[in-house]
Amino acid sequence: MKHIIVIALISFFAENVLLAQTVVFTKADSADWTLPENQDRIADSVRITRKHNQSLFNIAQESGYSGSNGSPLNTLWADTNTIYVEPGEYTNFVSMHGGNTQALINDTVSLYLPQYDEYYDVVFLSYSGGNSGGGFSYSREQVFPLHNQTETTIPKDVILHKNYPNPFNPITTIRYDLPHDAYVNVIIYDMLGRKVKTLVNSAQDAGLKSVTWDATDDHGKPVSSGIYLYQIRTGELHQTKKMILLN
Repeated sequence: MKHIIVIALISFFAENVLLAQTVVFTKADSADWTLPENQDRIADSVRITRKHNQSLFNIAQESGYSGSNGSPLNTLWADTNTIYVEPGEYTNFVSMHGGNTQALINDTVSLYLPQYDEYYDVVFLSYSGGNSGGGFSYSREQVFPLHNQTETTIPKDVILHKNYPNPFNPITTIRYDLPHDAYVNVIIYDMLGRKVKTLVNSAQDAGLKSVTWDATDDHGKPVSSGIYLYQIRTGELHQTKKMILLN
C-alpha cells in the first residue's frame, strides 16, 4: 500500500461550518509597524502587527509587545482548528506556540476575540526567527466553532489533525475527520518505525473523532521522551504526523 504523508497548508473544514472571505496579511521584514498597511485590522480594537525585536501585539491597544500578557491584548489562541477547541482550552499566544513560533508555519491555529465573540482559523505562512526583522504573514478565515453549532457535522475528507497539546506530558488528544463510515486504525510509532501503541482498531461512523494517548505502549508501560509518529489508516489512505513527548 502506498503511504501518504499529508502536510496541510490550509485545512479542510466540515460542511456546515460557515466561512468568511479568506484574508492574507503580510508584514515584510523591517517594515514600519506604525503604518496602517503593516497592521492587520481584524476589528476596531484589534490590529495585529510586530516590531523587529518583539512578538505579535495589538497596536490598537498596546504601544508594543508585553511579555507579561504573552499575547496581543484581547486575543486568545489555541493550537488547532477552531471547530475542535473547547472554550477552556484557549490561552495566550506564547503558551500556544510553546516558544517555537516557526513550528506553527503551515499549521492551522485558532484565534478568539472575546470582546467580539469572533473566531478565526489562522494559518501562519511565514514568521521571521530570532526576533529579527519583524516579518510575518498569515491567512485567516472567520469561522463558527463547533460548540456553537446545533447540527451534526459531517466532514468532507479524511483529515488527521495536529495533536493537542504538543509538546505534551503525559496525555495528548488526537483528532481526525471521517467523511463516511470506515474501518479505522490509529497507531503510534517511534522514529524507527516500530509500533508503540494501537489507539483505534475498529469500524467507526462518519463524523469528527478524537482519541487520547497517555504515553504508554501496548503493554501499559510508560514510554520515554522523544518524537513519535501517529498515523491514521482508512482503507488504502494513510496520514501521518509528528508529536513530542516531554517527560
